[in-house]
Amino acid sequence: MEFLEHLNKYLKQNEIDQLEESLKNESKHALLLNTNKMSEEALLSMFPHLMKHPIVKNAYLYEKDEYDLGKSIFHSLGCFYLQEPSAMIPAFLLNPKPGDFVLDLCAAPGGKSMQTSLLMDNKGLIISNDIAKNRAFAISENSERLGRGNLLITNNDFSLIYTKFLNHFDKIILDAPCSGSGMFRKDDKMIQDWSYQKVLKYAEIQKELVLMSYQMLKPGGTMVYSTCSFSYEEDEEVIDYLLDNSDAQIIEIENNPLYYKSQGKGIHLLPSLFPGEGHYIALIKKPGTCLTTHYEKAENKSQIKTNYPNVCKYGDYLFAMSEKINTKLLNIVRYGVKIGELNKDEIKYDHHYAHFVHEFSGEKEISFEDLLKYYQGESLNYQISKGYVLLKYQGINVDIAKSDGRIIKNRLPKGLRRKYTF
Repeated sequence: MEFLEHLNKYLKQNEIDQLEESLKNESKHALLLNTNKMSEEALLSMFPHLMKHPIVKNAYLYEKDEYDLGKSIFHSLGCFYLQEPSAMIPAFLLNPKPGDFVLDLCAAPGGKSMQTSLLMDNKGLIISNDIAKNRAFAISENSERLGRGNLLITNNDFSLIYTKFLNHFDKIILDAPCSGSGMFRKDDKMIQDWSYQKVLKYAEIQKELVLMSYQMLKPGGTMVYSTCSFSYEEDEEVIDYLLDNSDAQIIEIENNPLYYKSQGKGIHLLPSLFPGEGHYIALIKKPGTCLTTHYEKAENKSQIKTNYPNVCKYGDYLFAMSEKINTKLLNIVRYGVKIGELNKDEIKYDHHYAHFVHEFSGEKEISFEDLLKYYQGESLNYQISKGYVLLKYQGINVDIAKSDGRIIKNRLPKGLRRKYTF
């Protein structure tokens, strides 16, 4: 079956024609602002031609020909996360709150987890999981850059352990693996690899995942199911399967002319209507009353002052987590914030902690010229007190370096060093 032909399960011919025409256009680009690091005013003063995202707060569309933001030093500083405009909608509609216990089941590279963490203001807890370990490390890198502290990043096959988490989570994000037709504009390989057989293969996987995820949702809890596929078989039919095999209820998504509503079972984001790539989204509720999550009591027994009471030691390293839970069954990639390595009585502070911490005993505001030098791996000439110092640029945390009284020695991880020209 050809791609356009199989869309007539839910689209009219004129809608298919409009979609086909929209796929000839360039992909859209967007950023999600990390308001913990930068204000909207500061962002717009540097990039005045950004356009507000039509739905999501603190998000902006941009033209990559004008702003190549992935190469910006402010991206490296964690001031924003680059994300496809449609991919921002699932977490927005899920509407996580501070204190929630959230599972992001197929999370890599972590965009929905980062957005959820920002919406939760680093409070509560998110298990950000991916079955592929190398992809889970990508979540960790983004968490570090954005200074997130309420993420427990894991590498688990939840099909092996989900029965231990039944009725467990306030909210669940299931951005399911799919055939990827919604990404045709972004990646020509997706067009070449698409087949109807691939659609049917992924639909079976999605049905297993959606039912498994629903069983881990608390009574009264909310789940968002999403794919980057246009295929009815991977979208509405998966939701039909869940409805037929559980007591799940669909939450009606508010009407918006940018959304294509399909049979009361969620929405499609079509490039012919929405300024982004193809996405399907459904909101699901489990009947009942969602009781407040009571996390385990935690006590900071170390001398390190963080915003969190739960400070733990793994090997020679200290980590801080927003909340404490039983992690026995979880393969942990990153336990909250990596504070640093214990070396006798000294802590060698980690770059993650530098991006997370709000207050530090020694701080130094540096110039833009010195910021560029530091990112090239150079030390800085400043006469300040000996010891560790939190470097800042315009109030944005850069790194925790070390001063000998005359020179601030560069401690930026070598993999993050690069030359910026602006």
